[in-house]
Amino acid sequence: MSSSAIGIICLLLFALSQGVRDALFGNIFQSVSFLFVAVLAFGLSSVVFLLAALWRSPKDITRLAGAPGALLLLNVTTAIAWLGFLFGLRFLEPAVVATFYNGIGPLVALGAAACGWSADHRRASVGELLCYGGLAATLIALAALVLTGHSGMTTNRLFVQATALAAVAIAGAMITISYVVTLWFADEGIGSDAVMAARFPLTLAIAIILELMVGTANMRPANNAVAMYALAAFALIVLPSFLVQLGVSRTTPLTANVFRALGPVCVFAVQQLDGRLTFSGATLACIVLFCLFAITASAVRGWSEASSGKLTSTN
Repeated sequence: MSSSAIGIICLLLFALSQGVRDALFGNIFQSVSFLFVAVLAFGLSSVVFLLAALWRSPKDITRLAGAPGALLLLNVTTAIAWLGFLFGLRFLEPAVVATFYNGIGPLVALGAAACGWSADHRRASVGELLCYGGLAATLIALAALVLTGHSGMTTNRLFVQATALAAVAIAGAMITISYVVTLWFADEGIGSDAVMAARFPLTLAIAIILELMVGTANMRPANNAVAMYALAAFALIVLPSFLVQLGVSRTTPLTANVFRALGPVCVFAVQQLDGRLTFSGATLACIVLFCLFAITASAVRGWSEASSGKLTSTN
C-alpha cells in the first residue's frame, strides 16, 4: 500500500474517531475532571510512544534532543492546544469546539503570511480570500449562537462560555503551529512515534500541577475505574492525534484539510446521542457552511499552486 493511501486511511479514521472522542468526553467532563483525564492520556502516551521509539529507532530520540528550540516550541504549543481544547469540551457543545479548533488554523496561517511571518510568500487569490472570509463569518455566527443560548448546549454561564470559546480559538491557533513543527521533524526523517513521545511532557506536567492545585476529589473517578478512563483517553485522545500526524505527513495539504474539515460533521452526528444536548439546526447550518468554505478554500489553493507549477515548468 502506498504512503499516500496510508495517509488517507489515517485521516479518515481520525475524522470518524473525532466524533466519538469529542461527544464522549464532552459528556464525561461534566462529572470527571478534564485535567485528570489529561494526566491519564498524556502520561500513558509519553510512556507508550517512548518505548516504541526506543525499540524502533533510538537515534530519533537523540536527534530530537539536538533541536531543543523546536522541541520546546512543540511542547508549548501542544500544551496550550490540548488543555484549551479539553477545557472547551467541558463547557461547550462538542461540535462547536471541533469547528473552532479546526477552523481557526487556516485563518492564523493566512494572517501569518500577510504579516510576513510565514515561509509561504504566495499571495492568496481572490477566491481563496472569499472562502476564508466566509469561514471567519461562520465562526463568528457560531460564537453568537453560543453566547445567545441558541446552540445545542444552553447555559446561563455566559462568562464561562465566552472564556471557553476564547480558549478553544487559541488552542486551534496553537495546534496549527504544532503541526508545522511535527512536519519539520518528519521532513528531517524523525519517526512519528519519537515525536509523539516528546510532544506531551509539558502538557503532562501542567495537567498534574493544575489538578493538584485546583482539582477536587469528587471530580476524580473511583480507583477501580481509572484503568478504564486511561485506556479510553489513550484510544480517543492520543491515537487520533497520532493518526492525524501520520496523515498530514503522508498526504497533500489539500487532502489533509478536507478530512480535518469533515471532523465537525462527524462530531455533530455523534453528539446527538448525548441526552444533555438538544438538536440545533443553526449549529448544523454553520458547520455545513464551515466545511464548504474550508474545503473550497483548500481546493482553490491547490488548483492555484498546481497552475503556478505548470506555468513555472513551461517557462
